[in-house]
Amino acid sequence: MFETLMRLYNSGKGPLTATMLTNAVIKNWITESEKQEILKTKN
Repeated sequence: MFETLMRLYNSGKGPLTATMLTNAVIKNWITESEKQEILKTKN
C-alpha cells in the first residue's frame, strides 16, 4: 500500500492529500513514519 500511495501522491493523478494519508494511517494501511516519508517527497 505504501508504494501505491507514494505513487499517487507524487504523480498528481488524483487529489491525494495529507488528510487522506492521515486516514491511511488510521486504517493501518501505512505507518506514521511512512506517511512522513511520503510527505517529504513532495516538498
